[in-house]
Amino acid sequence: MDVHHNHLTAGHPGRDETTKVLCQHYFWPGLAKWVKEYMQGCATCQESKICTHQTKALLYKIPIPTKAKPFEQVAIDLITGLPQIGKHNAILTIVDHGCSRAAIFLPVSDTITGAGIAALYIDYVYQWFGLPTKIISNRDPHFTSHFSRELAKTLNIRQNLSTAFHLQTDGLPE
Repeated sequence: MDVHHNHLTAGHPGRDETTKVLCQHYFWPGLAKWVKEYMQGCATCQESKICTHQTKALLYKIPIPTKAKPFEQVAIDLITGLPQIGKHNAILTIVDHGCSRAAIFLPVSDTITGAGIAALYIDYVYQWFGLPTKIISNRDPHFTSHFSRELAKTLNIRQNLSTAFHLQTDGLPE
């Protein structure tokens, strides 16, 4: 290790490179494990090497009421960029976030407005389950428009907004 790792001309290469060089000159059972443990104890490497495996943030699970009713909390997303079929080139997904995890998929056009989404919700969900207490969506302009915010405020519905394509917040409608 003094020659192949610690020496000034070796430059403290990483674990894989050190193992590769040692395997060209030496062999013993458990060589790779030994190199790994040696590298973890090398003070120079620990002080100067960048950690390339950063710890990931824990996922946050959105709390669900203990006795949730169907479609009391819903997750909504608009899937766009699909091939045109008739007038439709997008899908509106409405997922029951708390009780059953049931999903409703509605073909729409990507030019649909917030008012259009509200009308579809009334036609396909409200008449059976009533209004939700919370709507989980990404920050798509369809869900953050003045109309959507005012509608939620007027009907006393909490909005939980996430960033687009951020499955950690809520991957159900994605």
